[in-house]
Amino acid sequence: MKSFDKDGKLVSETSTSYTSDGKVVNVNTVYDTYSGRPTFQNISVRDTDGKVTIENILNGKLLP
Repeated sequence: MKSFDKDGKLVSETSTSYTSDGKVVNVNTVYDTYSGRPTFQNISVRDTDGKVTIENILNGKLLP
């Protein structure tokens, strides 16, 4: 899901994916509305046992 500001510029993007081995991958990316570059990305992965791994990336983007 993408969120836009009142001027139509991309502000954030959220997605959830499921892998074939049962993991759930949530990705949230926040963008700078002036330059359009990603400023923050949060990636969380939950495995089938319920263990959650979180990765935060500043001033960049690891996953699409």
